[in-house]
Amino acid sequence: MNWKLPNLSQDLWSKYGFAANPFDINPLSQDRNSLLPISEAIVGRDFETKESKLITNILRNPGGGRVMVTGNIGVGKTTFINYHRYIWENHAKDKLFTTYKEIVVTEEWRLRHFLVNTICSIVDKLLQIKGEKELVKIPVFRDLIAFSRIFYHTNFSVQGSVLGFGGGFGKADQMSIPPVIPEMQLMQYLHKAVCEIKRIGYSGIFLHVDNLELFSNNKLQKAKTFFEEIRDCIQTPNIYFVFVAKKGFFQEVISPLERVRSIFFGRPIVIPPLSKKQVLNAIHKRYELLKIKKKQVVYPVEDVFIEYLYDLYSGKLRYIMDAMNMILPEFDSATTRTIPVEKAKKCLRNLVTEHVQNNLTSTEWKIFLFCLEAKSFTNTMLQKKFKMQGPNITRIIKSFLNLDFVYLEKKDGRNLLYKVNDYTKIITCSSNELKPSNSTSLSKRLKKAIEIIQQKKVIYPQEYANLLSVSSATATRDLKKLTEMGIIRAVGKRRGRYYEIIHH
Repeated sequence: MNWKLPNLSQDLWSKYGFAANPFDINPLSQDRNSLLPISEAIVGRDFETKESKLITNILRNPGGGRVMVTGNIGVGKTTFINYHRYIWENHAKDKLFTTYKEIVVTEEWRLRHFLVNTICSIVDKLLQIKGEKELVKIPVFRDLIAFSRIFYHTNFSVQGSVLGFGGGFGKADQMSIPPVIPEMQLMQYLHKAVCEIKRIGYSGIFLHVDNLELFSNNKLQKAKTFFEEIRDCIQTPNIYFVFVAKKGFFQEVISPLERVRSIFFGRPIVIPPLSKKQVLNAIHKRYELLKIKKKQVVYPVEDVFIEYLYDLYSGKLRYIMDAMNMILPEFDSATTRTIPVEKAKKCLRNLVTEHVQNNLTSTEWKIFLFCLEAKSFTNTMLQKKFKMQGPNITRIIKSFLNLDFVYLEKKDGRNLLYKVNDYTKIITCSSNELKPSNSTSLSKRLKKAIEIIQQKKVIYPQEYANLLSVSSATATRDLKKLTEMGIIRAVGKRRGRYYEIIHH
């Protein structure tokens, strides 16, 4: 090799004195071997809080139940439930069996999908804790092990009616399985599985059903159909079903369905964001748990920056952690020091701005800046402001939605109210450097670009992107700005287009 390689060791966090990433965005895990054990890393969700008292009282009621946990995205709903699943499985007098992972629904699910995924999640956990040789001695689990393998292998498409299995099954052991097991039989399997789990020594099963956020405002009818279909299934005795959804989901979906509402706990458990002090405490707890012994710890950012992110993202811990993961790779890995708060803010703002701008046309960017300033907006508001026809504004809003830059806040008949996503809030219209401008003040990058073009005489867009280490979209935007300022001019069309310096 004739070139010098950079440092390619995986030492990003060890340089700061940590064994792993303290800003991991994943929910805290029940796994006892985790570097961030939930029993030690959790903050602000102890048994003195209103929401913990409520879910504890529901779980103390024998026989099973159904409850919905709601809250804004990123406030820690999954971690809250994982904590209570961990406590009830490992420290309760009457222990509740629970799966390793939550059951993650999709908007296309029907009763069959729900039953099969629930059963397979239970079987997977039992195989880990009991072992296949012990489990196949119980007829219902013998059947379910075979069934779960077929499901995972063929995704409901069974190619033959007679199949043999290895492992705990003998060579002569075979099993007849119909191509499609009736839903009623699946429900019977679930009921039998619960009975056997109780015989093992558990008092019931605690199941966490997640991802109901996928049922967005314009797909709530699908959510209602889904809950109507699974109503009888989730009344299986001795199972506690805890559903996780966005704030308002219970009122929009469960409350209007009288048959479904009647089997749920009367109101959702609402999870509030942690306080600013609690968020700081949570991050410092992670620092302490991940600290490498006999190694000096360097905080990646100042606490003031974390407090700034807390205010920016309305206390959503996931957004705060995500922001940290965005900016840290942008700083020199050869040096390890705390990033000053102003540099951290500027870096995050530039990254988010470039990401948003690169995905929008100049017209869309102009409209998006207005949306940021307005905070909430409607189709009609944008039509009047930019004097554009309804279909064109609708197309632009759809683009914003697909990119997750905005979301539908409220639907009142035909009136749709949208809001910008918290992720984009750091882009502010009051920051002059973020507004499209014909100003002659040049950034360092554009000054460097002019010098390169003067030396080369002409430059192609892709060549510009490579030399300046920017994306194609940024290169196009820079060249357009220099053209508008009268510094360069475009020659040729489409793929053959290049730019040359204008000599004054």
